[in-house]
Order: sequence, then structure tokens, then C-alpha cells
Amino acid sequence: MGVQGRKVVRMARSQRRGTCVSARALYARPMALRQLYTDAGSVIRKSQQEAAAAAHQKNSR
Repeated sequence: MGVQGRKVVRMARSQRRGTCVSARALYARPMALRQLYTDAGSVIRKSQQEAAAAAHQKNSR
């Protein structure tokens, strides 16, 4: 193997090592998504409750 071939192998190894994701990042991303979905769910429920209350008020007249 020539010098150029070794350089390519070394570069490929360093690139693979660079994509390593830390344990904290793997843990934090699902937690952030869970928080996002929880917030979205509460907003949806609140809007549904308001719509139901408005419909009930409209029907009670």
C-alpha cells in the first residue's frame, strides 16, 4: 500500500469517529421530543375544550 492509500484509510477512520454521538445527546433528544409532544397535546386538548364549551354555549341559547 502506498502512502496515499494509508492517508485515505486514516481519513476514513477519523470521519467515522467524528460522527460518534455522546450518551447525553442520545438521552436529551428523546426527552426534548417528549416535552414537545406533551406541550402539543396539552395545547390540542385545551383548544378542544374551548371548542366544546363554545359549542355548548351556542346550543344552550
